[in-house]
This record gives sequence, structure tokens and C-alpha cells, in this order.
Amino acid sequence: MFNLGVLTDEIDQDFEHALDVVEEWGLRTIELHSLWGRNICDLEPADLTRALRMVRQRGMRVCAIASLFLRCPIADTEAYRAHLEILERSFRLAELFDTRLVRCFSFWREDTLSHHWETLLDRLELPVRMAERAGMILAFENVRSCLVGTGAETRELMLAVHSPAFRSLWDVGNALVSGEKDPYPAGYEAVRPWIIHVHVKDAMIYPDGKSDWQPIGDGQVDFAGQLVALHQDAYEGVISLETHYKPTGGSKEQGSRESFAGLTEMLSELGLAWV
Repeated sequence: MFNLGVLTDEIDQDFEHALDVVEEWGLRTIELHSLWGRNICDLEPADLTRALRMVRQRGMRVCAIASLFLRCPIADTEAYRAHLEILERSFRLAELFDTRLVRCFSFWREDTLSHHWETLLDRLELPVRMAERAGMILAFENVRSCLVGTGAETRELMLAVHSPAFRSLWDVGNALVSGEKDPYPAGYEAVRPWIIHVHVKDAMIYPDGKSDWQPIGDGQVDFAGQLVALHQDAYEGVISLETHYKPTGGSKEQGSRESFAGLTEMLSELGLAWV
């Protein structure tokens, strides 16, 4: 049985309203990225207290802190130092919300991955050791805007870092728009041994190379195959909706509602249960 979750800001920045929608969908698992217009790591104590109380009162489970750690230029040492402080805050938040997963990235995409490879490994050394000591897991998300965007690239990074505290947050939609020609099954197979968390979003790639986000099931990602593979591989983590899609003239909530409907309809057609 799949455990479905959602990044609350993909519904609304109003955290209370987002939780209302999550409950309407029958879900109990959420991922925290941005609340009331601020990243979770930047909340003032009063708003953090509000969020903690709301999660507890509704009996919700937080599966991950969707930090922005290492979304910064790789050559900027001052930014790197500031992001290490973000990581420390993320670990404290993870403890408060009873989760061990903290999202991380691979710096902004500049030149080629091979050009920055050694520097990337050097910059990851300290945060990985910090995660090991803290009992946390860095859930690394492959993403187009950063150096590592595909499953193939993520596999090379996992092999090089080689730590139980550094695992893959697999996003097959991100792999597609990052230029991976076969994000499923090839991209998935590349990262499968390291997957700790999953984000789902769909996209369409056009002949001119441009792309846009689509409701799940309306894009080019083979989600039916991906979901069946996760089931067959006995995946036990959360599948978290991060739709990014917003209909023309509509809202993020409308886009997430369409994507959630597409995802659950597909699961039903495949005979896969979810909570």
C-alpha cells in the first residue's frame, strides 16, 4: 500500500487551508517547504509554533523538511557557509516535526556537471558527515536547475558519496525535463537502490525543447510503469505530490487537485491501494 503525501505549498501558502484540503483528500502525510510565504527554515518562532500545533492537533505526519539546502552557486563560499547554517536549522526542524529526512540539492547548474564534479564532492563532504552525526538523512533531489538532474547523474553521485545518510529523492518528472531520454525505466533503475523518498509531477517536452508542467497522467512521464515498479520493488517511503502545474488562469490548488485526481485514478486503475 502506497503512502501518499503532498507538499502543502503546492496547494496554498495558507497552511491552515492547505491542511483542510489534505484532510479532504483523506491524506495524513505532508511535506513542509513553504508556509505563509516563507520557507520552513525562515519561519519566525511564533509561526513555527503555529505550524507545530496545527500538525499535532490534526494528527498529521510530516515526512520531510523540504529545505533549499545547496540551491546556491557552487563557487560562492559565503553562500555555502550560509547554507550550512540552513542545514543545521533544517536538522532542528526535522527533530521538532519527528522526521529524519531533509531535502538537499546540488548547487545551481553552471557549465557542465563534469566541470564541477570534484568541487561538488568536496562541498558535500561536510554536510554528509553532519547528517551522519545527527542521525538524519539528506534526501537528494534531482532537478533541472541544479548540477544533477537525471537518474544517471544521481547514480554517479550516490556511488561517489557512498553514505547511508545520503539517499535519492527520486523525481521522474524532473529527470524528464532535465533531458533524460528514458527517465522511466532507465533513470529509475539507475537510482533504485538509493531511493528513500519520491516526488511526483508530470511534464510535456515539445519539439523545440521547451517544456511545461502537466497534471499527472496528461504529460509524457510513464507514471503507470513507474508506480507499478515502485510497488513491485516494495517501496515503503512516501510518494509526495509536488505538481508544479497551474492551469491557465487558475491556481496552484486547482493544479494540485487535477494532479491528485489523476494520480489516484491511475492507482485505482492499476489496482494499487493508497492511504
